[in-house]
Amino acid sequence: MLITLVLIRNVRGGALENERNELMGFKITVSTHHTHQKSKNTSLGKWVQPMNTIKIGKYSIDGGFIYVGGILKGLDDYYTESSLVDPSLTIDEKPPDYNADEMGYWPSYCDISPSSRAAYLEWLASDRNNPETPIAFVFLYFYGLERRLLFDSLKGVVTVEERVELIKELYRLKGIYGDNRSFNGYVNNLLAFVWVQNEGSYKIDNKLVFSGIEFSVVFKLFLAKDVNKRKPISNVLALAWIRNHPDINLKTPAIRCKNEFNQLFKLRYTQKYGEGLSISANKTKLKFDYYPASSSLRGYQGIKLDLPDASRLKAPVKKIAMLAEACTVELDSYSRFLGRNENNRASLSLLALLPSELIDSVNNPIFTSLKQWLIDQLVQSKGVISVNALLEKFADERPLTINKKESEMIATIIEKAGFGMAPDIRFHHAKLDIKGSVVIFKEGHGEGFIPSHSFNQVGTILRLGSIVAKIDGHVDVTEVLFLENLIENDNQLNEKEKSSLNAYLHWQLNTSLNMAGLKARLSSISDREKTAIGHILIGVALADGKIDSIEIKQLEKLYTSLGLNKSSILNDIHQMSSSRGISKQFDTSVVIKDSRNKQTIQRSQEFSINKELLKLYEEETAGVKGILESIFIDDDYLAGELSQEEPSANAEYENDEYLGLDEKHSILYQQLIVKEEWSQNEVKSLCKNLNLMVDGACEIINDWAFDKVDAPVIENGNTLFVDLELVKEITAI
Repeated sequence: MLITLVLIRNVRGGALENERNELMGFKITVSTHHTHQKSKNTSLGKWVQPMNTIKIGKYSIDGGFIYVGGILKGLDDYYTESSLVDPSLTIDEKPPDYNADEMGYWPSYCDISPSSRAAYLEWLASDRNNPETPIAFVFLYFYGLERRLLFDSLKGVVTVEERVELIKELYRLKGIYGDNRSFNGYVNNLLAFVWVQNEGSYKIDNKLVFSGIEFSVVFKLFLAKDVNKRKPISNVLALAWIRNHPDINLKTPAIRCKNEFNQLFKLRYTQKYGEGLSISANKTKLKFDYYPASSSLRGYQGIKLDLPDASRLKAPVKKIAMLAEACTVELDSYSRFLGRNENNRASLSLLALLPSELIDSVNNPIFTSLKQWLIDQLVQSKGVISVNALLEKFADERPLTINKKESEMIATIIEKAGFGMAPDIRFHHAKLDIKGSVVIFKEGHGEGFIPSHSFNQVGTILRLGSIVAKIDGHVDVTEVLFLENLIENDNQLNEKEKSSLNAYLHWQLNTSLNMAGLKARLSSISDREKTAIGHILIGVALADGKIDSIEIKQLEKLYTSLGLNKSSILNDIHQMSSSRGISKQFDTSVVIKDSRNKQTIQRSQEFSINKELLKLYEEETAGVKGILESIFIDDDYLAGELSQEEPSANAEYENDEYLGLDEKHSILYQQLIVKEEWSQNEVKSLCKNLNLMVDGACEIINDWAFDKVDAPVIENGNTLFVDLELVKEITAI
């Protein structure tokens, strides 16, 4: 009898290389028990199959899968097999050691206390499925399964049918007790090694390809077989190669967004390499070592196979690592959002940052509802919907105001849902009006959409033409058809651009007249260019076959905005409707009277969309394409429209280091980035000195940061947090 101090882990550990992840709590207990009770049982240990009932004390065990007897040596032929249940050893049933407090680190049935034996036998006699069972009992049982599959199999005494049942038992135990990382690791290793031992002759769970720490034996065998057969390396194996490579540390997005990274990597790998990389076999051969859980199997020899150990190759890994790096860059904004928002994956704002190819894998009820609603709107309202109704579908994430950042976020989410919208601030250079409308269209702009020069030129004509078409308070169908034909007949536009511009046209026709920003930009162009644009606008007005006094009045305003003599309008109309051949084809008798003399210009009802008018448009547009494009994409116009939401103390100020921020906000930004956390009182004091409002200043800085690195740099709450990692990126830029 010996008194010992026993160091016991709350969770049963395993081989040293796995235990670094098992830093659980420890406790010290004092127990009094035999370190080894010498058995007088001389019967040879035998393997008991299920349904062969064994009676030990009061316990009746019919589940099998255990060794029973008095003599069964370990692999080193010295110690007794740890899992051997010796019926002759003492059992103390008053009370059983249900908590396994008296069991050592590497338990052996012959060495554990009598009360521990009683508790273990009671578990063996049960269904062995209580998840509260101390993991030490499960390990002791596992030792026997391990010996049977590794040692007895080599002697040829394990049939294929029995091996199948043993593997099923391992999976069953894994399902019940796999939350213990050490036990789960040992089960996975045994399952993988037995599969390799049998030369991969049966299917195995694909999850065993990934070990999470180093190359699994399953991965190495799959890779070796494919390379040996000159088969391309699949995206699954490529992913396992990069995830488990001991010399590669993937960046945060690959860890925080594991599922998204895996999906994106496999997708990008297939896009780049098709069926996969082709790799030439190397000379180094495969060797697999196995580290048993049972102390009785110490010294177990591994396996050598006549296959190349391709996992040692470096050239393919460099290619795969570059692809993985690109995927982490794609997921960087998505990962940052998750990090800032406590891993909240239900956010629509988060979806806006997810690569479009991964959207179908997302289960978000709000997003699903939004998609269905947009489908319905295409039928019910032909895609014309109020901005307010759209924002209601955003539920709790509905933005209170719509500035540039919110406009981009909304457009991106609509795009992720499979639609495009107008206005899209990124392409139409106009933001949403919370009191206005929006027009959606199928498929949207798609990833990587870059508007052509023609897109921008036609966009300006559509805006000016819409103003003309709405002059008299009624948009005639012929005017709409004329503008639609300008889009359809432009061979420089692709189909996505045409869909986008059609939506933009109908948004303009459903939006209040707006000359914001146009006058200043039109006044700077040459007289020839102004005249050409004026003629284009008259062409739009002519499209419905008549020009009344109200239209002439608005054309006069547009001519004045262009810096043209408004008295020349009537003469221009005469020339365009006669000298261009239009009147020769149609009955176009014209009476010219200005509105002050109560005269109108009337055209025959036979006038309609015609080739001559389209030809006129093409001729006039040809000379002013550059001007039209510059008007459409002028960022000053957008800044002007956003000015009410983005006030600036000095719009002309530009700091060499922080281009885009005015002087006061640049000073505030440089003050804030000296530390990560600020109290509200501190921030208020800084803003007060600069005559800035805290919320407004933070929003302006975040909008600026969003343009730089696609993420806000400040999180404003009870405590203001500064993302210093983003600050480094901005500084680098």
